[in-house]
Amino acid sequence: MRLTAELIGSSEQRTNPLGEREIILRGLAIPVIEHLGVTRDAFDAMDLTDNRLGRLENFPRLLRLCSLSLSGNVIETIDANNMSKNVPHLKYMDLSYNHISTLLEVSNLGKAYSATTTDNKSDKSNDNKKSKGALEILSLVGNPVQRRQHYRLYTIQSIPSLKVLDHQRITQTERDRARRLAGSAAGAALESDIQVEAGKQKTFTPGEGESAEESFAVNFTPEEKEQIRQMVANAESPTEIEEIERSVQRGVLPKPKTKKGSDAEAAAANEGKEGINSTDLDNGNDRKRPPPPPNTEENKNGEGGHTEKKIKT
Repeated sequence: MRLTAELIGSSEQRTNPLGEREIILRGLAIPVIEHLGVTRDAFDAMDLTDNRLGRLENFPRLLRLCSLSLSGNVIETIDANNMSKNVPHLKYMDLSYNHISTLLEVSNLGKAYSATTTDNKSDKSNDNKKSKGALEILSLVGNPVQRRQHYRLYTIQSIPSLKVLDHQRITQTERDRARRLAGSAAGAALESDIQVEAGKQKTFTPGEGESAEESFAVNFTPEEKEQIRQMVANAESPTEIEEIERSVQRGVLPKPKTKKGSDAEAAAANEGKEGINSTDLDNGNDRKRPPPPPNTEENKNGEGGHTEKKIKT
């Protein structure tokens, strides 16, 4: 289901237990973030749990938003530039049970929400500092990246503002260990691996539409995927296959081709032909009537009876 302005307008809006103004957009099979500008930056929290989001991107300017729930999606990548520019005050992010598998995405979060930058070279007062964000609570429970070596220490070092990671409070001991890891040979090797991961993802252009293959993998259930494969296998022309691919790329299940129309036309044509033949025969057109087969039982009986009469006479 697409995230339309009508859907956003009809969604539940409430004040959550933390006193935040929240909009509920959970469990709607939303494939792409779009049209959130119609909220007019009126919410502190947004619940996008249990959808089909594959990328964290395309947020409009939402300066008020500080809490984002994204558990139970299929998110693999994060657009750090979009998040940093348009959602700069995010403090809570739940990315549990997604498909984040690389520490590069953790690094992207660190670039978006980690520290402060200065507008001028002078640091005499805090007025010259511009906040990049201060992400305090992050959950990556259930993501493949949790199995990466040094995952927790690297995340703590990448996002120094974090206070709670994966529902566990970060201790000073962990911060010290993360700092020592960053200055060690193991930390240098880890950074080298992350740079390799970044090089592999350079082919992706932010904002570019999904391909049919990516949309097929993300937006459809196993039953729908099997149905699409059958449609492609039964397609009768390249044009029909292209139509299926366009529907899949939009995240819409293609409509199956029906043969009812062609069957009805064929039946009507057959009925017309039969009607013409019977009419011609009724009008006395004997040229089309097939001749009777020779040596039938009736002819045999007739000839035999005539011979017997001749003998008697």
